[in-house]
Amino acid sequence: MAILTPSTSSAEGPITGWPVEGLAPQGQHVVVCLDVKDTLNHQRPTYENPEVIETIDLTRFLFGLPDGTMIQTGEMKISAHEKSRLMAFLTGWLAGPPIMDGTWDYCSLKGVGAMITVVHKVSQKGRTYADVASTSPVMDQLAGQVPQLASFQIPVSAEVAPAAQPVQQAAPVQQVQPAPQAQPQVQTQQTAPGFTQVQSPPF
Repeated sequence: MAILTPSTSSAEGPITGWPVEGLAPQGQHVVVCLDVKDTLNHQRPTYENPEVIETIDLTRFLFGLPDGTMIQTGEMKISAHEKSRLMAFLTGWLAGPPIMDGTWDYCSLKGVGAMITVVHKVSQKGRTYADVASTSPVMDQLAGQVPQLASFQIPVSAEVAPAAQPVQQAAPVQQVQPAPQAQPQVQTQQTAPGFTQVQSPPF
């Protein structure tokens, strides 16, 4: 849940998000919001002084394109400051500032269509990646081109993947005790007064 309330600070966040494969093509695209990920109470060194640790709340958005590729936004601090990156992002998408009276959650944008402009950038390590340069509402005549949320499989990071369930050990097998052998029955027959004839059982 992510509800905006007025604040007076803004900053960038660390690299968080989804393990997205592929490179979204440059240009303007009709997309659907696949997911929203918040990272709360994240601690990191400040840019001004690496010896100072700051605690910040961050968010990112994941979009799906009609060709099946996906793209995620950069890290944005959860801030309602008018100059924050998140406010600019949401204002462009909604064609106006978002509601900040505590009744609106921007996570409700999951499954909603948007128009985004994709640009390619090169990281300091020389890797080319796609970034969302701008957002805007979907024009009425293009509403039918918004991809379906159900047609995408959201990638899951290894650190948040469900842990493997421990294997339950089978209960030890109870050994079957051999049945006691029946004792042979000895038959007796009276023959004469004072004498008893014993008959042995057959073998």
